Amino acid sequence: MGKSTGYRSPITIYQPSMNSEAIRIIIGLVICIVGMVLWPRYIKLNAFFSLLFASILFAFIVGIPFAETISTMQSGFGSLLQQIGIIVALGSVLGMVLEKTGAMEVISTGLIKAFGEKRPVLAIVVIGALVGIPVFCDSGFIILSRLIPSIALKTSASQGSLVLALSSGLYTTHVLVPPTPGPLAAAAAVGLGNQLGMVMLIGLLGSIPVVLVSYLYASISGAKIPISNKAEVLPAVRPKIKWSRAVLPLILPIVLIAGSSFGKLISDTNPLIAILSVVGIPVVALLIGVMLSLTLIDRQLHRDWPSWITEAMKDAGVIILITGAGGAFGAVIKASGIANLILEYASGSQMQGIFFLAFAWLIAAILKTAQGSSTSSMIITSALLAPLAGAAGLSSSVDLSILVLAIGGGSIAVSHANDSYFWVVSQFGGISPKDAFSRYTPMTFLQSITALVTSILLFLLL
Repeated sequence: MGKSTGYRSPITIYQPSMNSEAIRIIIGLVICIVGMVLWPRYIKLNAFFSLLFASILFAFIVGIPFAETISTMQSGFGSLLQQIGIIVALGSVLGMVLEKTGAMEVISTGLIKAFGEKRPVLAIVVIGALVGIPVFCDSGFIILSRLIPSIALKTSASQGSLVLALSSGLYTTHVLVPPTPGPLAAAAAVGLGNQLGMVMLIGLLGSIPVVLVSYLYASISGAKIPISNKAEVLPAVRPKIKWSRAVLPLILPIVLIAGSSFGKLISDTNPLIAILSVVGIPVVALLIGVMLSLTLIDRQLHRDWPSWITEAMKDAGVIILITGAGGAFGAVIKASGIANLILEYASGSQMQGIFFLAFAWLIAAILKTAQGSSTSSMIITSALLAPLAGAAGLSSSVDLSILVLAIGGGSIAVSHANDSYFWVVSQFGGISPKDAFSRYTPMTFLQSITALVTSILLFLLL
């Protein structure tokens, strides 16, 4: 997911041996991932059915009984939609209203003026990185993605570059900087629960080169991506909306979610914090944003505005189905017992210094790639390696914060079909699954490598 949803399998997790079963899991993953790239291209199979077919095929290859496979798929589908289904629907409505009323045009014009017409990709990656600190990358992308067509229309930037820039900026700080759950849990696991300031500082330092590399990659590679939701020339007759009114429905949900995240770090008893923790729930915050967006509609000029809501809900329905199918695929992979294999390999390791950082990155990267959840990857890896950190020469708060950075960097790679954020970026960004695999997925690996190198350099310098 990007933030991906954690999953508890309704069946007993299989305990494969280290030989034939491990090979079967690897072969199954390779066949299914390659299949999901090729099926839509050569047999025109819809992404939703590609994911369902891949889930069943993978379970067959690794030997999970068919009845349990279906049960696991249903649980994975429902578990993911429980987390983001309503958010997707509300985000789609919010974006549609802001677009149809002309508010998105007003917002994008203001952002272009602030950063300059020649730097829209840099503007969007910085905005993404700032928003991603307190806000789940899924929610942040859903909220901000509607800005992209309008910005592309007013500048020379390609929509593909803007999509990659926004997704990478959000993703970077989501996994590297508390208070999002992954780095927060990792910090607690290594004993830095009371020193989050240091973890945040190291995370921010580590985010800078990752964001810069993402910006360069997005600028070059994104220009080659065909986009389905092309920017359209807006009608000339539009009510004039002040920038402050236009941006409020978009920025207020982000502020509320951020306030709730930071408020939990300050106090659990303060009444104001308690209220903020309620209105900062993503569903509640987005609902407030939707209600504010409706006040921008000129009922006399836009008598057909109820049809906007219907159109947005139709768009959301497609996205929800594909994203849920991604959750089903991820659940089947987790049920195969792949995490147990990885942990068995890692449990006996003894390494020192930068080799321990590289090992932590590798374990997190394998777990992330295998099961799709950055948060789960960070939690499992930090819990596994925390007892070994002291013996590996990482004992100070700075060293342990760098360890959290390395683990977070590993949990960025590799975002693909079993990661809900992959489908959020693909569907809301207007990128086909094929192009998401060929452009977005390699970018997440590049981000991950950059985070590893940065953590090693910080360890040597600090």
